[in-house]
Amino acid sequence: MDIKTTRKVVTIGFTICIFASLIGIFFGAGNPELSNYMLIVAVIVFLFTAAIIMKYARCPWCGGSLLRKFFKLEVCPHCHRNLTTGKKKKGHGGRGRK
Repeated sequence: MDIKTTRKVVTIGFTICIFASLIGIFFGAGNPELSNYMLIVAVIVFLFTAAIIMKYARCPWCGGSLLRKFFKLEVCPHCHRNLTTGKKKKGHGGRGRK
C-alpha cells in the first residue's frame, strides 16, 4: 500500500471512530445497548487503524518509520527522499551541516 492510500485509509478509520463514538454518546443515552455497541465498534475500528499505521506508515525506499507527523511529512526524515516522487531532497533544508 503506498503512502497516499495509507493516509486515506487512516483518515477514514479515524473518522469512523469519531462518528461511532458520537453516535454512542448522543443517541445511546436512552439505550445502553446502542451505546455499548457503538463503543465496541469504535474501539475495533481504532485498533485496525492503529495496526494499519504500524504496518504501512513506512518510507517506501528505506523502510524507516514515519509515525511522527505522518500526515505532514513530505520528505522521509531518514533517507531524505520525497515520499510521493522518490526524488532526493537537495541541500540541507535549513538544518546546517553536520
